[in-house]
Amino acid sequence: MFKVVYIYTMFAAVTLTRGFTSQVLWCGQVRTIRTRSSTRSASVCWPKKLSRLSTSRKVSWGVCNNHKNADFGHRIDDEQDEFSETYHHGDVVVSSKTTSSTSASSLEGLVPGANEGFFVVKVYKTDPSSDFDLKEIETMVEANERDRLELSPKNITVPLALMLLDPDEYPSRSRARKACRKANIMIHRGPLRTDGSGNDEKTVFDSEKCLRARVGDRVFPGDVLAKQVRMGMGGFPVLNHKKPPFDLPVIYEDDHFAIVNKPAGVVVYAQRKGGHGVMTVRAALPFAVQPSKVGTYSTLRRPQPVHRLDKPTSGLLVIAKTKPAMVHLSHQFRDRKVKKTYMAIVNGIPQEPVETTISSKEAYGMGVDVDPDGTQSWQLIDHPLDEKSAVTIWRSVKYTKSLVAEDNYVTLIELKPKTGRYHQLRRHMAWVCQRPLVGDTEYDGGGTTAMQLRGRGLFLCSNRVTLEHPFYTSIEEEADRKNRDMLWTAPDGKVMVTASIGLPEKFESFMMHEEERYEKLAAE
Repeated sequence: MFKVVYIYTMFAAVTLTRGFTSQVLWCGQVRTIRTRSSTRSASVCWPKKLSRLSTSRKVSWGVCNNHKNADFGHRIDDEQDEFSETYHHGDVVVSSKTTSSTSASSLEGLVPGANEGFFVVKVYKTDPSSDFDLKEIETMVEANERDRLELSPKNITVPLALMLLDPDEYPSRSRARKACRKANIMIHRGPLRTDGSGNDEKTVFDSEKCLRARVGDRVFPGDVLAKQVRMGMGGFPVLNHKKPPFDLPVIYEDDHFAIVNKPAGVVVYAQRKGGHGVMTVRAALPFAVQPSKVGTYSTLRRPQPVHRLDKPTSGLLVIAKTKPAMVHLSHQFRDRKVKKTYMAIVNGIPQEPVETTISSKEAYGMGVDVDPDGTQSWQLIDHPLDEKSAVTIWRSVKYTKSLVAEDNYVTLIELKPKTGRYHQLRRHMAWVCQRPLVGDTEYDGGGTTAMQLRGRGLFLCSNRVTLEHPFYTSIEEEADRKNRDMLWTAPDGKVMVTASIGLPEKFESFMMHEEERYEKLAAE
């Protein structure tokens, strides 16, 4: 029979500010593990000390898939400067309190993992006196696989052990294998030893018995498995390349994610066949953004872009610095919750038919970043691309005279995509409105006027983005002062981030140049 003696989960250690008092909050969760033969409760173990993981009250990183909205029934007592939590799981109730005297100055209280920079956040024990339940394992693997893996009541693979220990987090062998390949699993051979205090319940890891778990490693009764994650160490790994020769201004940044201003002409990622060298945003990020503070939970080895911008497009690019932030931000882009605004210059005067005109209130109702009380009218493009729905909302902002452009005008427009199809804005303006973007060598048709306007690159800039913060739940308690002007609270209580930049200098200089040339010729 396979039994779980206990599991402890460290979700987060967070700092709250109540007046002038800092509190370190510890958050855990009671887990109940169900096996074929019995149901057993898991106990909670509280680490002694942990560095400040984040300035946040969000206490659910680690296990819950819906971590951001998980409710752990926490209560703050302002008068006593205490934190009290109660966790309910079936008939199990566990309470704990941590006062403001708890220290949060280092990673000293965490168990180091088998890999440098990793620390243990969850522990599974197996019973040395009980065999593994092969009947339950038989339901997980096919007969030929059981023979190939040479499974026995006293010897199973790490992925199968993880599926038995925590079926919620490891519901399949592929998920368990992935955790092993990412160095997130550690094995401690044999039971943990006592810490020498005389209390048998206080156990410690023996570093000589710890090793990183590989997919093919075996687990024996009495072994201890642990989940290990990378904690912020206050720096990035040593880089084998120099700083790329371009600037990457940081518009917004905290310990969890950042927003940078990508210059035109730079790709986000290098192509698989190479050719870009260090001329990529990914290569420049370690030189542009700051490392997360020491102790930040589950940091990425290097900051990573969450989405892409085309090479000729400039503007705001969202960067993740932790794994939970990467997941949460990626889901926002997938679910079309991120509101983006672009500015562009088109060749000619785009038509604005009455039948496709919508009000600001209607545009706001479609989920784009528009003031619902605004008086501007917007144009709606609902035209499929690549047999998929594609919706763009846009309006004309400024008309500038030009000698060579269609209609003798170039037009500055504001675009707000509802969907994010490949080259959506460029194709919608060129194919639906018949007014391609200035400098768009792929969709401008290659005509006489288009060729004469190609000299200064593509005029498309992502100048505004609004999204939900992947970690913060309160502006007053959590936000860094330098970023506070970009944060605001939505009606549903979520902390939102809105970052914006001015137009690139080439936009203004191009329109000024075109108008000066036109007026000079008219005067002659």
